[in-house]
Amino acid sequence: MTTTLHYPGIKSIQFMNSSILFVHLDNERTFLVPLDKFPILKTLSTTARNDFEIIDDKYLSFLSIDEVFSIEDLIGLQ
Repeated sequence: MTTTLHYPGIKSIQFMNSSILFVHLDNERTFLVPLDKFPILKTLSTTARNDFEIIDDKYLSFLSIDEVFSIEDLIGLQ
């Protein structure tokens, strides 16, 4: 028997100043993510932070950088 983990999906994100990212999940939970964990996000301008896309509810991509963040990266499930 194989057990498959089902992670919740990313519903939306919200930046709180230049140090915190809120990741809102589709299971009604919200994770507070310190941007110190992701220095590249900390350097983005407000405009660049607002230019993102959520891919397949599992990945977060900012159009001004070449890095994609998974739900596991964001909420620390690695």
